Amino acid sequence: MAHQWTKQQKIQRGIWAVAFSACIFVGTITGAQLKTDKEKEEAITQFRATTPADQIAALEDQKHVLLGQRATLQRKLDAFHERVKEREEEKAKWAERAARNK
Repeated sequence: MAHQWTKQQKIQRGIWAVAFSACIFVGTITGAQLKTDKEKEEAITQFRATTPADQIAALEDQKHVLLGQRATLQRKLDAFHERVKEREEEKAKWAERAARNK
């Protein structure tokens, strides 16, 4: 027959399990953050080691990427505003029809 744990033992074991899980979770997050920071530092160091002409070219490339992303987001935002406007117009039409029918 299996050993029966008391309520206090169950709670104590649960607390230990949560504590170990928290330690593992914090360690994982910390390790990932350290790796990201190290990669960022390496990228900055590599960028600073390049010639100014190469730096300008890299920044221009990044500028084009960001402007492309901005254009995409602007189109989505414009489409959203257009849909909102259409919904408001449709809502106004239905309100007008309801007012006429009363």
